[in-house]
Amino acid sequence: MSELLQPLPEKEKIDPGISAHDPDKRGTFRALVEAFVSLFVAVLLFRTFAAEGYMISTGSMAPCLLGYHKRVVCPTCGITFPFGTAYDTDEDPDADVNVAGRSRAICPNCGQSGIDISDVPRNHGDQLLVNKQAYLYQLPKRWDVIVFRNPSRPTEAYVKRLVGLPGERIQIVGGDIVINGQLARKNYAEQLATRILVHDHDRRPSGDDAFRLHWEAVNVDSIDSDRSTTTSWTAKSSSFSMHGRNVRRPDKEPIAWVEYHHWIRSGGMHDTTVPLSHWPEEVNSTVIPTAGLRFEPQKGEFSVTGALPANAARKLLDSTNDDAFRSAVLELYEASHIVTVSDDYGYNPSDESGVPNPVRDLMFSANVEMKGGAGEFVIEMTNGAMVFDIVFDIVRREICLYAEPLPDGMSLNSDLMGAGPNSEPVASALLPDKMMDKARQIEVSLIDKQILVAIDGNVIIAPWKFEIPSGAQAPRIPVRFGGRGLDIKVSKLKLFRDVYYTDTRSRHAVNRPYELSADEFFVLGDNSPVSHDSRRWENPVVHRSHLVGKPFLVHLPSKPGNLRIGNRELQLRLPDWERIRFLR
Repeated sequence: MSELLQPLPEKEKIDPGISAHDPDKRGTFRALVEAFVSLFVAVLLFRTFAAEGYMISTGSMAPCLLGYHKRVVCPTCGITFPFGTAYDTDEDPDADVNVAGRSRAICPNCGQSGIDISDVPRNHGDQLLVNKQAYLYQLPKRWDVIVFRNPSRPTEAYVKRLVGLPGERIQIVGGDIVINGQLARKNYAEQLATRILVHDHDRRPSGDDAFRLHWEAVNVDSIDSDRSTTTSWTAKSSSFSMHGRNVRRPDKEPIAWVEYHHWIRSGGMHDTTVPLSHWPEEVNSTVIPTAGLRFEPQKGEFSVTGALPANAARKLLDSTNDDAFRSAVLELYEASHIVTVSDDYGYNPSDESGVPNPVRDLMFSANVEMKGGAGEFVIEMTNGAMVFDIVFDIVRREICLYAEPLPDGMSLNSDLMGAGPNSEPVASALLPDKMMDKARQIEVSLIDKQILVAIDGNVIIAPWKFEIPSGAQAPRIPVRFGGRGLDIKVSKLKLFRDVYYTDTRSRHAVNRPYELSADEFFVLGDNSPVSHDSRRWENPVVHRSHLVGKPFLVHLPSKPGNLRIGNRELQLRLPDWERIRFLR
């Protein structure tokens, strides 16, 4: 063998017809061919045994994963959101045709309706790189995004989220997943993977008089009327600031709050009621607009279904000079435009049938910069049955979680829950040492009947579990933050919601649990209102033998672009770098 590794004699290295200073061109060509063949074989083996690429065409996993869609820029708030042009077509072969002609969208951030998208070019769906070895020797985990073969059409691959494991009894109850009679809860990382943006305070419409801010400061009065040092919040661009470090006794100051109001422009099926003792005689039935208005003199209540239109409110105000009635109209107009957070999807057409479901599973996120003082910063959330206060105590350098039942008829308490003498925290943690150095991202989630607190991506207060009594209504003011005795700035305000799994048009795991056999899985799409999945398939299960693997990377996404050469305009596919990401 050693003989073969020896260098060739000099006379055998040089072709008599080629100069010693020229490369062997035949050898270079052969090397290129061999390299190409080797690369082809390597890619083939890689795709066969390790990873393979797939492109998504439907919108069942939106907004986590996108099918064919249009990237829409809202003309009022400027946020970019995807609008689907195709949905799951495994049961409806005409679905793609039906949605292709829809040319109007609603902004999921500011509620602007009637956005013309007829000239917006269509984007390809996300391209996934799938690890085909992921489930060879272990079972997938709940909440994993998985790729699998359609049992009835083996040439088709689907992507869904795994919610039910072999041997489990699974049921959808109130938008949640119940396994063997117990609520399936997501940890912090799983919540981040499934959360859906509700509102981004940085994206607010400018020059739109019809829009109302979702985050608004609440005026407070000092406990001592002679004091003039009461702290309050100042709205600055996209942030809120407080200057209160010079307050000598922060504990004597009330908490100054900034509340979140989920404001809508129009529509809705909710009922809003305000007190009204009498109806003015000059306002007769012919003047009352057909806007779902009702007056019940026995109860002294003035009500409306949905958001009271501005023209209807204006007509009522112009019909009388009765101050009490005019005040009631104004109050009803303001209150009727604040609703509970629902499971709306900006990805879906605005005329999609079905009434949105109220969602109480929310996550609050903000950057908080504490610059000094001896007071407290508080985040308060409610699910409609309980109220939770997370108190950041600067002096004691601790974070305390308080939890108490919400009084009947109230959305949030007017005073700090944890300040009562008989109230004890249900959980606590040390304030991080570098909390005062710079802005920190604080996230509080109220998802799957548990509350947790995270700072800069690290869980500080572990999930604290609770129950919700039946009949509790989702709140219209679900979250607020407050402070006293601090110099503090709060920015990057965002509110997210959890996926709400709908049970309409479903045949499995709705009215009763569905029991999975060995090697059987139950899968659902994140875009629950339109997804065809285990709830609706005739055979609801995915067998282990049909698993392809776990997607781990959205790669090579593209977006349409134009290139003008003279009088000609060419359509191009350009890289969309913002969509490249690893999947959790």
